[in-house]
Amino acid sequence: LSALFTMSVLHQNVILLTMGLLLGGVLGVKQPHILYVVMDDQGYGDVGYTNQSHDVTTPLMDRMAREGLILNRHYSAWMCTPTRASIMTGRYPISLGIQHDVFQSNNEECLPEYMPLMPEIVRSNGYKTHMVGKWHLGYARWSCMPCRRGFDTFYGYTSGSINYKSHMLGGYYDFMQCTYSKEKGVQFTELTNDKGIYSLYLYNKRVKEIVSTHNSSQPLFLYLAMQSVHTPYYAPKKYYTCRHNNRCTMQAMLNAAEDLLKDVISYYKKAGLWKDTLVIFHSDNGAPSSTYTSNGILRGSKGHLWEGGVRTLAFIYSPSRSILPHRGFTDCHFHVSDWYKTIIAIAGGWDAFYRTTGNRMPHDLDSINQKDYLLRGNYTMCPRTDIMVHIDPVKRVASYMKREYKLLIGDQDITSSCGTDAHYPLDINSIDLSIQQLYNVFDDPSETKDILDEEPLVGLELLDDVLEYLSHQSPLQCQLPTIDGSYPSSKVPFYLPWDFSHPTIRLNG
Repeated sequence: LSALFTMSVLHQNVILLTMGLLLGGVLGVKQPHILYVVMDDQGYGDVGYTNQSHDVTTPLMDRMAREGLILNRHYSAWMCTPTRASIMTGRYPISLGIQHDVFQSNNEECLPEYMPLMPEIVRSNGYKTHMVGKWHLGYARWSCMPCRRGFDTFYGYTSGSINYKSHMLGGYYDFMQCTYSKEKGVQFTELTNDKGIYSLYLYNKRVKEIVSTHNSSQPLFLYLAMQSVHTPYYAPKKYYTCRHNNRCTMQAMLNAAEDLLKDVISYYKKAGLWKDTLVIFHSDNGAPSSTYTSNGILRGSKGHLWEGGVRTLAFIYSPSRSILPHRGFTDCHFHVSDWYKTIIAIAGGWDAFYRTTGNRMPHDLDSINQKDYLLRGNYTMCPRTDIMVHIDPVKRVASYMKREYKLLIGDQDITSSCGTDAHYPLDINSIDLSIQQLYNVFDDPSETKDILDEEPLVGLELLDDVLEYLSHQSPLQCQLPTIDGSYPSSKVPFYLPWDFSHPTIRLNG
């Protein structure tokens, strides 16, 4: 079966442009600039190139996807913190214990500080590393923050969602800039003077500053973690092309996002960087269930293990044939954790980080390096044939993919609470085996026909793999207690680490 699956996928990849392989794949190329764009809650039907949308248009995203390489089987976690944690650590969310929910405020939730994050290794290869946008991976200590986890600079917000103009969440301000150096330590500014300005305009300005002042002889890594198209659903009036329903608001938000991306590209071109740039683009999860968003024909939404929650739009693009020799699409599996090893390999590998820190690449990563497949057309087989999508001991659900098959375990629509419903120890009782469904998601992307009775041996094979993964889970971080004296608070109304030693908070007003 595995051989047949690989051959089937490779057959579909015949549409990749062979001439590009012949002309570009054998050429050497210096370290490319990497522009890594992660959209927030953009669904499979919120873009044009998937052919799932008839009421919104995304001409720039469509052109880049169709002139690049579309990753047709790109999978993420079911919501944003687990996805972003996988990107940064190269691990499944179950390996981190953060699979159930997003990080909350005023508690100790943080990515493990002993784990080297992807931008740290990228920076060791000589890259200048910058982040603009949404972090949402913990802010209890400065050692949790992006400017201490591999980014030379960070400009954006730490929580999961802020107002596009007030930059506030729950009555507290969450918009800041920070840098870190060994000589000066952490330097940060709360960007209160920018309150009232549409955030995408501010991201635009910051990217322009980064790119226009960048030394073109040094490779640039820019992580643009877009606020679009997360709630609250809003865009300035100039981006509206219709007003008759909520999809018009989504179109306006997509227009604003495309306007930002168009300007970002123009800044790269003006700085002479664009011709040597690789663009990585994907969404962090499926779209939530609402009248604003769409996952097309995919079943389910954000927070579900159906395809609509975890199969995400994704593509890579470069104007350079030396960087991206082949174009078209691939049906090989790609998990969002794979970006960890793949981006590190593109940037130059782990050796430089080892030489400077003595830290070797961890042996327990779930990430798979897909650089040679994506950029060099190594088609002997798909690098990945299975994905442990999710195991949740709170909802007692799981999802696992192998070849063209997807096994769902447990009641996918159940509601639950960490305080009352978590099942420990993490063993076979952590999931509800009384409900199992099996789908061929290649033939049935809408997951309408359960084939478990027709393919019982396949179901048992996938279930055995799930039970093996159960033994590798980490203790669950979920609804950790609120910390007294943490921020934001009535005394310090900002989303800030509460271990900072500055006597006063610097404002830009």
